[in-house]
Amino acid sequence: MLRGIWVRFVLACATVLLATPLTIVLLLVPRWSNLLVAVGKLWSRTMLGATGTRVTFHGIDNAYRHSPCIFICNHQSIIDIWAIFSFVPPETRFVAKQELFRLPFLGWALRASGCISINRGRRAEAIRSLQVAGERIRVGRSVVLFPEGSRSDDGRLAPFKKGGFHLALQAGVPVVPVAITGSFDVMSKNKLTVTPGPVEVFVEPPIDVARFQPDDYNGLLAEVHEIIERRFGGREPDGAAGAVPLGTS
Repeated sequence: MLRGIWVRFVLACATVLLATPLTIVLLLVPRWSNLLVAVGKLWSRTMLGATGTRVTFHGIDNAYRHSPCIFICNHQSIIDIWAIFSFVPPETRFVAKQELFRLPFLGWALRASGCISINRGRRAEAIRSLQVAGERIRVGRSVVLFPEGSRSDDGRLAPFKKGGFHLALQAGVPVVPVAITGSFDVMSKNKLTVTPGPVEVFVEPPIDVARFQPDDYNGLLAEVHEIIERRFGGREPDGAAGAVPLGTS
């Protein structure tokens, strides 16, 4: 309980102290928007240290094999965000639920850096958000998507929504599946407690969407879901580079 309170205190302080100057700089010099990832890495290391999370990355080179690309990630915990910031290329932007953009400091930084707000409760607005994501991709930005729609309630992998896979086929860029395990056990969304422990991040080889028909988003979705799901069964990554630990405790 005490660690949970401490983590939320550190989160509030770190977000204010890092997001405020970042937002000001990006409003003054928009072309420096890649600072989002650089500052995000510092924010993430701070928070991973506060939670006592020990992150190990597998296949991290796969994140840099093709740019732009679409990172498709499962979502168990806020820790996933910090883990992703730790390895993505500087030109990466996030597609995030619109509620985050309404938050002071964090929301300002997300908007100023060119991240994309999505309202999953309204289909027309969600489609428009994915169109904006497509515009980011066309100018060379990679994007991060969480196709489950929100953090897991029970630590299990939920069904994927189809929008991100439509986007991948329309944009014609590779999809990089990312499986994150262990983060739910450290810090789930429904509990105040934080339990220090290990988290593993599997960055899979990019999937060439040219193998799929332009309207075969279900086939692409099924393949990505299966790749991520099997990581929850404890299998070793196929052809991934060696594990890279990120010690934060």
